[in-house]
Amino acid sequence: MLKRTCVVLVLAFALVLGTALIATPTGAQDPTYYTYVSEWNVPRGQWGAFEKERDQQNASLQHLIADGTIIAWGSDANYVHTEDGYTHEDFFVATSRAGILKALETLRPPATGGSYTSVTKHKDMFLHTMAHGGKTASATTGYVRVGSWMARPGEADAFEEHVKKYILPLLDADVADGTVLMYNFDTEDIHTDTQGAYTLAVVYPSGEAMDRAYARLAATMRDNPAVGEMVSNYTVSDAHRDYLGKVSAYQHK
Repeated sequence: MLKRTCVVLVLAFALVLGTALIATPTGAQDPTYYTYVSEWNVPRGQWGAFEKERDQQNASLQHLIADGTIIAWGSDANYVHTEDGYTHEDFFVATSRAGILKALETLRPPATGGSYTSVTKHKDMFLHTMAHGGKTASATTGYVRVGSWMARPGEADAFEEHVKKYILPLLDADVADGTVLMYNFDTEDIHTDTQGAYTLAVVYPSGEAMDRAYARLAATMRDNPAVGEMVSNYTVSDAHRDYLGKVSAYQHK
């Protein structure tokens, strides 16, 4: 039971960030969204230069928020490194593929020189965001946690419905009271990996907020242990991975 509970604790919350909450939450029942994620493996000696150059794009991202091209964006640095993993990540969210493509055309030219040429590995993901929640916010600190899962053959639809029914309402409540700033439940729109992969990304304003969210989830699990059991049944346990990043910039419309 403890193992299953931990699996869902990891599942339910996976991304993070900043301060300054205003406006009303965007709930899980809103129209579909799309998210573009870039991951970079930067040599340790180049971290400062890479982050400084990356921050030069923040003004362009703010403009893309202002004109409605995108609704959210963020940058972070990995806090739990692996031997062959990535050190930095950035993302932006739009309500259409056209919004993602317009943002790419705006941002790509500055990201092709300077310290970007020092990266040893790079990966992009074009995601279909099946559920998104968030409030108007702007922040320069926070935490992002992302969990990834692989659905068992024939169980993808059941896994999606399970997450939407039992996990997303918890996240909506956390967004409403400021415990969570943003969340995304995603699968690939442009498939560069095996089909059946899902990610859940959650943005927290602080470590204390993350603890609070996990405590609430643990209480829910005690009341309804079947939630965790079904996650185990629908997914391949060996394929699960987590990502934890320290947010350096974030904005939500």
